[in-house]
Amino acid sequence: MKKAIFFVFILFSFSTSAQAAFDNSFSSAKTLSLGNASVAMTDELSTILSNPGSLGFLQNKGFQASFSRLFDLDELSEKEFYVAFPYGSFSLGAGFYMFGKRDYYQESLLSFAFSYRIREHLSLGSNLKYMRVSFSSEYDALSTFSIDLGSTYKINNRFQVGFVAKNLNQPELVKSSDDISTNFSFGLAVFPFDEVTLLLDLTYEERHKEQLHLGQEIKLLENIPLRFGIQTSPARYAFGAGFNFDKLAFDYAYLNHSVLGDTHKFRFSYLWGSKK
Repeated sequence: MKKAIFFVFILFSFSTSAQAAFDNSFSSAKTLSLGNASVAMTDELSTILSNPGSLGFLQNKGFQASFSRLFDLDELSEKEFYVAFPYGSFSLGAGFYMFGKRDYYQESLLSFAFSYRIREHLSLGSNLKYMRVSFSSEYDALSTFSIDLGSTYKINNRFQVGFVAKNLNQPELVKSSDDISTNFSFGLAVFPFDEVTLLLDLTYEERHKEQLHLGQEIKLLENIPLRFGIQTSPARYAFGAGFNFDKLAFDYAYLNHSVLGDTHKFRFSYLWGSKK
């Protein structure tokens, strides 16, 4: 029953607005467990999509992969892959995102990101995204390009802020339909203690209600962080944990939904080398 309800909603939404496609936060298991509060994060490869300005603060080369099934449905599987290469003040990254099922409904996104750290505390970045939506073989696929701009500023060792503007060119997937509107997000990260991280994101989009995201990470043990998060519009809560082994990390996240069911997400990441 929940599968039928969801797909009727998806088809109706997509038929009325192109914004229904790619209407998500492209979050890894780590950021999902933090309520999708990630704009001011600087140690997460998925910022290639959430805020390319943060790439400039990465200290290691890295690869990251996340997998999930939204609402525990096979037809709504998510896969995300990221790779990043920092070189001095410059950082390069690429990301690939896929949602849905082939020959049914599928979204795919390929992104290339670039970031430049200005002095010690400020980093600016941008990405170019190729977005594609496909249906059954009876229908033509839709595609477009989009651009994001982001920045991150480290005020001191306890505070850092981030800002990102997504879909600046307001691309269209369907001619003569609503474009994918620009949205703006502000993020704040606070480190009151070495073992605690507090995150806040506020997102504004013209056609949607403002969204608030709050997250908290606590390291009870050095290699096992616990994470909690909430978000509004719709109101949902999340939690998760990580297991870090030197350069390897495994993460799990849970996100609730009062009607459609729960989502479980898993992440694997590997870091190597150091910034040259």
